Amino acid sequence: MFRFRRPVVLAAAAVAAVLALSACGGGSSESSTAAAATGEGVFPVSLEHVYGKTEIPEKPQRIVTIGWMTHDIVAALGTAPVLVPETWGGDEEGHTPWFRDQVENVLKAEMPEVLNAGDDPDYEQILAAQPDLILAPHSGVTEVQYQRLKEIAPTVAYADKPWLSGGWRELTEVVATAMGEQEKGEELIAQTQSAIETASAKHENLKDASFAYTLSLGEGVTEAGFYVSDDPRVSFLRELGMVDSPTLTEALGDMDPDQFNGGVSLEKLDEVDADVVVGWSSSDADTKYTVEHPTFSRWKPIAEGNYYFIADTTMGMATSGPDPLSIPWAIEKGYVDDISKALDGGKVTISETGVGD
Repeated sequence: MFRFRRPVVLAAAAVAAVLALSACGGGSSESSTAAAATGEGVFPVSLEHVYGKTEIPEKPQRIVTIGWMTHDIVAALGTAPVLVPETWGGDEEGHTPWFRDQVENVLKAEMPEVLNAGDDPDYEQILAAQPDLILAPHSGVTEVQYQRLKEIAPTVAYADKPWLSGGWRELTEVVATAMGEQEKGEELIAQTQSAIETASAKHENLKDASFAYTLSLGEGVTEAGFYVSDDPRVSFLRELGMVDSPTLTEALGDMDPDQFNGGVSLEKLDEVDADVVVGWSSSDADTKYTVEHPTFSRWKPIAEGNYYFIADTTMGMATSGPDPLSIPWAIEKGYVDDISKALDGGKVTISETGVGD
């Protein structure tokens, strides 16, 4: 798998202004300003990222995406990518239901080819797709890989740290700017924000409720894993009006700043204060093992039934890589409703075959 933080957008040469986007968190006025400054459809456009600056000379028509979420946003902005990664939680062809619906039913286009999996991108396959733009703003593309990719077509990598994008707004702004679709990008952000606000407004108990996002336990594990604040699945919960556990960062202690998760000893879980625990589980069996674990089960939110564990990979993908296509799908399938139930002690678990398509 290839994972973003936020690229810095530079205004097009025609505008002759240089504006930097913030590197973290939710939406920002700076990023909106940068997108607007380029002008809708004004090219060339320059995007700054961890490996330098990429100039896109004209509006792209054949887009290849690498990593999570980006292909959804490209499609949501009106263009079917020509080559996309196989998506975890997807169907037999590697596509999620929300992406397939957008391409086939909204854009009336053919589904794109799926990028062959491997430690490196399949450069020959990408070359054969004849892209005029390669987008990897939420990925783990290395500098060596980037150098190879930019020989094929202009390539945009992540801004700072691999797989830490900060959120769907940042990605939408970057992708919209790269495509010359800033106005559509703003509309898409507004529509998505409205969907989130409508869903969360139905559940008053979400407001200011503290949470910790964890992982299911495996046999012999002595630590519980937690996703950090910059991870997209964590920032999505904050958009519902919830707040990070006030003690998790301290409990995690010193950790690699490039990592998107860290560990807390099971014996010290009481140091993590949370009204609800949200977790990804690799299987139904692991969910059962986790909530019944003799130590983990004594942690207050687990003991009181304030937990929500997802073993369904499609829902897991929709909420781990939330974007303007997957967020409405997750809401429709009950994600926000279930988080609210968990806060009320509902002991919510979504099985491996939990939500369907």
